[in-house]
Amino acid sequence: MRNWLLLVLCLMAALSSAEEKPYGIPNLSQVDVVIDGRVSPGEYPTRFVNSQTGMAINWVSDGQRLYVALESPAKGWAAIGFGAHKVRGTAMIIGYYDENGGGVDEHVGSWASTHRPIDKPRLIDFKTGKTDKGIVVEFVIPLELSNGQVIVPGQPMPFVLAYHAKRLSFKGRPTKKATATLILGKPEKAAREGKVQEGQ
Repeated sequence: MRNWLLLVLCLMAALSSAEEKPYGIPNLSQVDVVIDGRVSPGEYPTRFVNSQTGMAINWVSDGQRLYVALESPAKGWAAIGFGAHKVRGTAMIIGYYDENGGGVDEHVGSWASTHRPIDKPRLIDFKTGKTDKGIVVEFVIPLELSNGQVIVPGQPMPFVLAYHAKRLSFKGRPTKKATATLILGKPEKAAREGKVQEGQ
């Protein structure tokens, strides 16, 4: 009995460790992303699907900005909050799509599942679109977030994913929510220069 209990605990720990592995963001010297509410083949160098929500994330950085395309499996709003494993305190980008084109707002998490528009948003560009089953929320933000935090190469940062199955208004609890960790890679240009210097 004790052996079985030990085995179960080990498996749970292994699964937890696997889930906590940071998702990497390529840090490139040149980014060829078009903010149009669609994800074209090869547009983003990285894409992953979160197993808890079914949401797909495409992202890349040019060392100054973060380019993101969220793909939600549902027609309601979709969101990502940077800076914490809980909604409170996160710099949140939340968007929806409708026949008029939809919209994207920048919020700050104020409590466990509540948030409000940020006083000084840093959102640079955005566009929403639709897929066969869900929506796309595509946007650009600076690495210096509106909540005062900064996405720094090599330093893990927690984030929150969420969506609502039907609701377009940004109120109410999400249908599904998950937390994970990101890590921005080292600048591509610096890495190349380093290799050249080593070879000289």
